[in-house]
Amino acid sequence: MLNYRFSPIAGRIMFGFLLYLGFDSHSLYANNHTGNPLLSPRTALQQPPLPDFAAVTDTEQKKQQFFDFLQPQISRINLRIESERAWLVLVYQTIEQGETLAYWQQQMLGELHDYYRVAEPIASSAAFEQLMLRVDTIPASLVLAQAANESAWGTSRFAVEGNNLFGQWCFSQGCGLVPTGRDSDASHEVRVFYSVADSVDSYFRNLNTHRQYAAFRALRAQSRDRNELLNSTELVWGIKGYSSRGDLYITELIDMIRYNALQQYDQPAFYASQPIQIKADG
Repeated sequence: MLNYRFSPIAGRIMFGFLLYLGFDSHSLYANNHTGNPLLSPRTALQQPPLPDFAAVTDTEQKKQQFFDFLQPQISRINLRIESERAWLVLVYQTIEQGETLAYWQQQMLGELHDYYRVAEPIASSAAFEQLMLRVDTIPASLVLAQAANESAWGTSRFAVEGNNLFGQWCFSQGCGLVPTGRDSDASHEVRVFYSVADSVDSYFRNLNTHRQYAAFRALRAQSRDRNELLNSTELVWGIKGYSSRGDLYITELIDMIRYNALQQYDQPAFYASQPIQIKADG
């Protein structure tokens, strides 16, 4: 028996939010440049351009403008993820009760399964376990600190020319910008994104799916099991592989989170309130 804390009322509210975003049987699967099959055309249009942060000479003003610009985009993605997670719990409750999923539910479950790179068979309890590890929010304070660190407060070449706030790489020729001073035998480029919103979405998917950050997801799941709010200064130790600087990189992020009081931007997940049970297969 698998136990998860979830409010059915919250789930129905979140499901309504999915429908508001355009997630219905007619528009659910429209793909777009984000690479996320679940991001509707309505939200795809809401992608503001990167401001000229280099023109802001006052350091504190620049930092605040950076946070103010990025925080709504982080909230949007976290809300989408909460909606997805709530919907998944409802769907697996339906499966556990022996009911047949509607066609659109099967399609949406398959899209989530693929987007979050789950290898286990669709609709199995093992797949549900993996989805619960991966379909979860990331504290805004951690996202803001990494974005500021990796993009020099939105002023780096990769941020300005490629909308890339997180230094994400790609490995096919022409997929991005070639780093200055790249080793002659290296082939990586710094990925170019259609918009900053796409960069943020890709960052979330990276931390939520890549094997390099399994420790991050495990720490987050432990916090969920203890019914605790996610603490960015603890979870950050799960992303040491993000930078070759290792522990120095992590302590730098922690210092940024604390000095800039970034945890004020964190909000508790809406779906966690009361336990539900999903039976294991067999």
